[in-house]
Amino acid sequence: MEKKRIILMHAGTIDDIRMPKEIEVMKQGGYAVTLLSWDRDCKKAHHEHRKGARKYYEELQLRLKAPIGIKLLLILPIWWFFEFFWFMRIKWDIAHVLNFHSIIPALIAGKLKRKPVIYEIVDSYEDMTALPNILRYFLIQIDRIFMRLASAVIIVDEAQVEEFDGIPNSKVVPIYDSPPDLSKKLIVKENEIFTLFYAGRLYKARRLNLDKIISAISSVNNVKLIIAGYGDLVEEVEKWSHAMPNKIQFIGKISYDEALERSIAADLLFEVRDPVIPLHKYNCGSKFLRAMSCGKPILVNRETSAANKVYENNCGLVVDTHNIEEIKNAIIKLRDNPELCKELGANGRKAYEERYSWEIMERRLLALYQGLTGGVGDR
Repeated sequence: MEKKRIILMHAGTIDDIRMPKEIEVMKQGGYAVTLLSWDRDCKKAHHEHRKGARKYYEELQLRLKAPIGIKLLLILPIWWFFEFFWFMRIKWDIAHVLNFHSIIPALIAGKLKRKPVIYEIVDSYEDMTALPNILRYFLIQIDRIFMRLASAVIIVDEAQVEEFDGIPNSKVVPIYDSPPDLSKKLIVKENEIFTLFYAGRLYKARRLNLDKIISAISSVNNVKLIIAGYGDLVEEVEKWSHAMPNKIQFIGKISYDEALERSIAADLLFEVRDPVIPLHKYNCGSKFLRAMSCGKPILVNRETSAANKVYENNCGLVVDTHNIEEIKNAIIKLRDNPELCKELGANGRKAYEERYSWEIMERRLLALYQGLTGGVGDR
């Protein structure tokens, strides 16, 4: 029996974690998968699922070095042509498109072939930096047109509805970027030194506020920070680790599975990106969900979606990241109260199981596919 085919569009970084999880859901649902991808770094020939070397989806890849920032617009039409060519050449039943810069060719091809197009907004490009209000408003109105033309819209945080002042589509499905269920790996262990852990892309433009965390712990005893990742902040992070080797440990780029293991072993996780970047305000982020899954308390910045979820679920502490003393006091409070850490972590774990688990997200995603194709993946 022939399988229905989903075309997944991905033009982001080659180490994206969300995409392999979604491909796994497609395969479990009985769908054939074709991945149209853009290797913008020209560092890796193919995306591979992190759990095995066996490649179980077809990939059609554009390998073209891309600049960062506004210069990307100069070569974006090449990517659009690549997309549209394959959309029109191969047979497919659903297009699942990630982000703003891939949606236009998919919508055109979907209209021509009368096939459904899912628009997934992982990173809202108009909110990845602080833009003038008029320009941001203009870009959001364009994005709302794409949302209206799509067959369905996937968001990664329900706060994105507020971000776009409502989403003009009758099928809006929140699929949080939750990690897999780690309940079998969870351990009860107390570290000799109260340990904070952070893993992710270390870029200055993301305004991660790592320097604020480091300033806060610099004068606090029995506290250690482990940082993992890559990016243009690495040199600065290495300087911090050399200056305070007993306080800060930088371990470089690690695998997703190791990041999960180290999160389980830590005492406190944090995500204190600056809400001056609107994307940070409306997207709680995968690190927040990782803390929930691991049963760990999390420290987050106020005036963000993550802060609202911390208040709602009592699973961490909320601070003003620009107030070093406030951060310091929050860390000391958790360091000196292991029972509070356990309570907050347990509350987060309960919320994960009831509302945010990847198993729940899988069911939502499969229901969306089946609703658009009229049944399961096999014809």
